[in-house]
Amino acid sequence: MTENNIQPEKFSLYERLRDLNTSEFYDLVSTLLIKKPELHQLVLKWFKEKQESMPDIITDDDMVSINDGLLLEYWEDARSIISEFNELGGGPEDDEEEAFGYLEKISELIKEGDLSTIAKLEFLDEAFEEYNIKNSGFEDGLLDIFFEICQTKEEWEYLVKKLDEHPSDWRKKQIMKIQREYLHNDEAYLQERMKILNYGMDYWDLVEYYVEIGDQVKALETAETGILKGEGWVTKLFEFLWEYYSKKGDTANLERLVQTALSRNTEQKDMLDRLFEYYRSKGDYEHAKAALLKSFEFTRKKYYEEYKKLKEFLKVPDWKSIEPEIFTRIKEKDFHDYLRICLDKGMKETVLKSIFDPPKNRFSYSIEDDFDEFADKLANDFPDKITEYYWQKAYRNILNGNRKTYSVAAKYLGKAKDIYINILNNEAGWIKRFSNLKSEFKKRPAFLEIVSGL
Repeated sequence: MTENNIQPEKFSLYERLRDLNTSEFYDLVSTLLIKKPELHQLVLKWFKEKQESMPDIITDDDMVSINDGLLLEYWEDARSIISEFNELGGGPEDDEEEAFGYLEKISELIKEGDLSTIAKLEFLDEAFEEYNIKNSGFEDGLLDIFFEICQTKEEWEYLVKKLDEHPSDWRKKQIMKIQREYLHNDEAYLQERMKILNYGMDYWDLVEYYVEIGDQVKALETAETGILKGEGWVTKLFEFLWEYYSKKGDTANLERLVQTALSRNTEQKDMLDRLFEYYRSKGDYEHAKAALLKSFEFTRKKYYEEYKKLKEFLKVPDWKSIEPEIFTRIKEKDFHDYLRICLDKGMKETVLKSIFDPPKNRFSYSIEDDFDEFADKLANDFPDKITEYYWQKAYRNILNGNRKTYSVAAKYLGKAKDIYINILNNEAGWIKRFSNLKSEFKKRPAFLEIVSGL
């Protein structure tokens, strides 16, 4: 073999790396980090993973520095996406998931607890630059991180400072939350809280504060003011006052609360129901009856349940006098609940007629179209009629259908088959009719496949 034909020795990268001394290896890694900055994060992760096996080399202080570095690395990756979303008002779902993935990694670092205050404040400075733009859709996720990352007094006060740089009612509420729950600065909390008492939830927040510090008088005064002046949601305020006065047996104030609810057109039914239960527990039939009947006037759903409650509580003469009016009202408001009551009253013929010819609206369209619940209950009494009901439902789902509607049709055909075989004892009739149906739609293989088990 000539000298030119000698096979050169194969270059082994891993062997050469093992032969490098410390200085040479340092030069190599430094060069790579300069040329490929993204490797910085991988190197930090490598050291983090080696902590347990290298306790003498990687100290606790080192771990804080490593985690600080990872915090800012993860944020930089997340920010590159969030910033673009801020510019465009959103972006691809895959990018959104990736950014939330980085925020989750930040959350995991926070839970580990080894982060310096300096790094946290640097993160808050940079993150608020994106948060303040309010156009990315990541605002809620970022705010959650802000509240997670703060632990010391200095950090909470810095978060207050960042929130207060762009004042708004929403940010003021976040600041009040911090002052009350994390900094325990009662004076600062009350100073801000008293400036913003517009909604029922504002008053309830203040009520909770007074309860926490044991000032029952202030809590009651605030709740009383809230049910008069608070806008929107005031449920908790009414509940708080009701619990207080009902424990004292203060009927006059309970009646007053109900009148307040009626006058402000909120919480009427809930408060009347509470008044009914109060008087019923006292054995006061007449006042309980009055509250219950008044409550029914504000019913907007679950009429059937209200009907049964009235029937159960009222004395027979009272029920007989009021029931026709209640029955008519429910027919107008909820036709399904009306039919449920008809079944209870044994009015099966009425229910049968209704599911085939339901009431029409002013445009001549049926106001209801799903009466399967009632058809199921009438199958034994009117098998021929209910078979036709199911057959029509099935047929409508076959015409101009697809696999989804064919599956619906198959469900109704199964119910029709059950009546033919188990109630009418007419298996031959089923076989003939079903065969004719399949012949009619023989050019629809998807339909035939779906009903093949019937």
